[in-house]
Formats: sequence, C-alpha cells, structure tokens
Amino acid sequence: MFKLFSQRAVKAVPRHFRPSASRRIHSMQLPYIGPPTYETIARRFSSSEVDPRAYFARKLQEEAKQRGKYIDIHDVGGVDPKDFDVLITDVNDESLRNEISQVVGIPYLAKATEADANEVLKAGHGLIYGRKLRTIFPAAVGHKGKAHWVFFILDTGAPLTYLSSQASELFGIVEDRPTTVTIAGYHHAIHRSPETSHFTEVNLLGADFASQYNVSPWYNYQSGRMKLYFGTDWEVTEKPKL
Repeated sequence: MFKLFSQRAVKAVPRHFRPSASRRIHSMQLPYIGPPTYETIARRFSSSEVDPRAYFARKLQEEAKQRGKYIDIHDVGGVDPKDFDVLITDVNDESLRNEISQVVGIPYLAKATEADANEVLKAGHGLIYGRKLRTIFPAAVGHKGKAHWVFFILDTGAPLTYLSSQASELFGIVEDRPTTVTIAGYHHAIHRSPETSHFTEVNLLGADFASQYNVSPWYNYQSGRMKLYFGTDWEVTEKPKL
C-alpha cells in the first residue's frame, strides 16, 4: 500500500518542476506590517525593511506573467511632454525679468560665463517667491556654446523639465523634440514648454531632473530662502535641543 502511494506521488510531480507565479509571490518577503501609527510608517519606509514600492511592483509583474502578460517595471519612458499642464498665474516673463531678477541680483536670461555653465554645483541657492510660495532656482543653462541664466520653478509634480518659449528661443530649441543642455553643470534632456500649455513663459525643473541627480531641497520659509543639494554626499542632521 505504501509503495503504490509513493509511486503515484512521484508520477504526479512534473520532471522539471517550477513553482507557479502565485507561489513565488507568496514566497517574497513582505514589507513591515503594523498598527496605524507614525512608527509603522517610519518602519515601512526604513532602509532596513523591505521596500514596499519594489515589493508591489514585483508582485504586479508576477501577477501579470501569470495572466500571460508582461510588464516592464523599469520602463519609465514614453512621457509625452504635452500630457502635462499646470496653471501658473503669479510667475511670467515679466515678473522673472523684474521682481525676481531684482532679488536674485542677476538679470533673467543674461549671458552666463563658460565657467558658470560648466560648473557642477553640489549645492545651489534660491528663493521662495510670492504668496503662492514658488520655489525659484537660478541656474546657468548651456547649449552649443551658448549659456544664459535661467530661473526655474522647482516643480516635482512635473514629470519632465521645461524651458519657457523665451528661453528656448535663445538656445534655438523647438517643440516636440527633447534637447540635451546643461543645468547647473548637469547634462539633462529638456523640452520647450508646449504652446498649448498654461506655462509657456515659465521654466520648470521637473521630477525627472530631481530623480536623476538625487536633488534634495531645503526650505526656510521664514527667511524666504531655499537650497538644492545634489548627489548623495549630504546627510540630514537634527540640531540638538538646548
């Protein structure tokens, strides 16, 4: 009786056994799970725990494979520059050339030196402007031997980085085609603000730039100042309480 059961059991197992997608999903290490508290959120995103974003991206991919579909979780391209729009009523070409230029101390779109265009910033200064608290970051932009001072609004809600129509004209940048320039010394593909958008006179420093160069902003709303830190050489430290 025992031998017969053993033979049937062996025959029921495929020669080249592979675990199913559902079994692989269940075998994946889970992110931290806890009660609804701030401590749970802190643990959830701690570097010592399983990354929940990576976990669910992989889970989605495995489930798609099980259904006979394929999703490339690394495919982040294909963003149409015309798919994004934002209404910015408090910053335009006039305010950039006047009020904001006065605070920065450099005329908007003024020529920049070759040294400034090639300098790779580790930390850059800027300002918080107006009642809507726009984050303005002045940077030297270079392209094909030309360099000008461009004032960007830091907008991590924008998937791409855009130059205004006025700035684009100086560099000969046309719509519907990405153009590689240097921004604060960093090479990056930018787009001309679409003529059909509500921000044709505004330069946007988007999430693509912030992600590629690991940009960390620091704000001081009381003084109206801000800084952008580039790269991974920086650490956030808390001031000791007196």
